Amino acid sequence: MSRPEEYTIQKTVWRSGRKNPYGDELVVAEGTVNTERAFIMAWEVKADRPETVSWNGKVSYFPRMHWLDQIPADHIKIYNYQENKEYHVKNDKHYKIIDGDVYVKFNKDENNNLYHPAFTNVIYNPSAKTKAINYVLWFNENQKQLDGYNRLLSTSKQARKRRRRRARQTAERINTTND
Repeated sequence: MSRPEEYTIQKTVWRSGRKNPYGDELVVAEGTVNTERAFIMAWEVKADRPETVSWNGKVSYFPRMHWLDQIPADHIKIYNYQENKEYHVKNDKHYKIIDGDVYVKFNKDENNNLYHPAFTNVIYNPSAKTKAINYVLWFNENQKQLDGYNRLLSTSKQARKRRRRRARQTAERINTTND
């Protein structure tokens, strides 16, 4: 039998904007699970209820899932400012660590003599924080579909196009009712 997980949550790092009927918000929080650093999908609760953890006088958390923040061997964590997400990049031809400093190789563009980082075309492995945020986004979208339609909608290109068109038509419809 496995032991129960012990959560200690320090702070909220990302908010989804989704609230449940009790007014609790679904968030990604930073903390520890059994003393290992992790990112946790949790409901942020504005009360100290028995099912919550880490009451700080203002909020507590009801954890649902977690992702351990572990950097694989021979990888570094980088931050992509455009996406506002973190990734792991493997130590090979993209960067080198010398005396504890990270050196990134720059390639020269032949057309205009500009240099750009060598890891721009690398496949990014999402970090624990990015995985947690992506899962909450996916979860929210699927929950909206289940609440609205009692089933998951098709993800085909044609189906998405039809839904966009119907939403646009609904937004453009003029209210013709007399009050």
